[in-house]
Amino acid sequence: MVELRDKKAKIEPDVNQEKERSGKTLGNPPTQVGSQKRLGRRLVWSCAIAVVAILLLLVISSVIGIYIVPRAKDWLTEHQFIESAADTTDGTGSGSREVIVEENWVTDVVDQVKESVVSIAVSEVNLDQTQGTVEESVNIGTGFVIDNSGLVMTNQHVVSDVQAEYVVITSDGTEHTVTDIARDDVSDLAVLSIEGDGLTALPLGDSTELQVGQYVVAIGTPLGDFPGSVTTGVISGLGRSVTASSGGFWGTSRTYEDVIQTDAAINPGNSGGPLLDASGGVIGINFATTSGADNISFAIPINHAKIKIAEFKTHGRFIKPYLGVEYQLISQSEAMFYNNVVPGALVKRVVVGSPAEDAGIKKGDIITKIEGELVTSAFSYLIQQHDVGETIELTVWKDGQSRTVSAVLSDSQE
Repeated sequence: MVELRDKKAKIEPDVNQEKERSGKTLGNPPTQVGSQKRLGRRLVWSCAIAVVAILLLLVISSVIGIYIVPRAKDWLTEHQFIESAADTTDGTGSGSREVIVEENWVTDVVDQVKESVVSIAVSEVNLDQTQGTVEESVNIGTGFVIDNSGLVMTNQHVVSDVQAEYVVITSDGTEHTVTDIARDDVSDLAVLSIEGDGLTALPLGDSTELQVGQYVVAIGTPLGDFPGSVTTGVISGLGRSVTASSGGFWGTSRTYEDVIQTDAAINPGNSGGPLLDASGGVIGINFATTSGADNISFAIPINHAKIKIAEFKTHGRFIKPYLGVEYQLISQSEAMFYNNVVPGALVKRVVVGSPAEDAGIKKGDIITKIEGELVTSAFSYLIQQHDVGETIELTVWKDGQSRTVSAVLSDSQE
């Protein structure tokens, strides 16, 4: 009890002193006036800073609007990122707009080539309730003019039926009779001779200069119902090897090598149509698409077709060098999964009496080189680079040993 009272006695003076201090502070007018002056000065400085910031923003905006934006626009126009459309209106006074270069080049290409892209149709006799029997042309594919005299290129599988009667229909609806067809089932190419005047051949580009990511345009008759349909995309890959079913194109299968992959939409009916670059040159011939995926289609490089076109113009038919083997390509990565296997063309069958049999090639051999060039993804293409009657050297591998043989190529039509 004594200790507690002593503590209380010590505390009470402290409380009273605090009250005295508080009373003196609250009742001191000079201190309150000083605080108000300081607050006023802060408000003045804040307002001044805000005004200066606003003025700076206005000056910067003016400089950007008057000097930088016009110069940036001029630079973009000069380097062809955009083009000015002079007061383009839609009849409602909508004013001018900027035409993006990508949009512009596509329309230019289409305008340039549309009259040279044709539909391939077959002539059929059908029954009609009011007319009885009628003869109709049913679109089955696409083609394009390669010579003003009346030559049209398409895929072999589009015109594979040798008994059918084919017609070519131009963009204005004019039908032209097909007088002759040269077919090459190895490269899936065909040249149609037609009757008619006023045809314009498309320029042929250079497929060896292609780059992945390059813009392309495809034109064709998808599903046989929409002639002149345009799709765009890029080159997705080069040097592809694909196996397509055929027999009409849907029975047996054939492997096509060194082809172009694109994501431009290609559907049944587009086969035989041109794949074009930004200058309107044909760089590929659309021939295949995938059934289980979107945006994966393929085109035959135009440089392959140039060889066949030159043959046709010289001989009136396709000259097809012939070795006489059925094969399966083995890639570098595939060879790693098997023992005693190397990359190349695995011979699965040798045709009796063929140049391959005469050269001593056997079933189970792997052809690794043709004239010193590695066989990777273009075996048949490498054969087609040589002439009928030419002797070529083949490097053949089997059971860990390589040997060199010579074969004299014959004409597949002999």
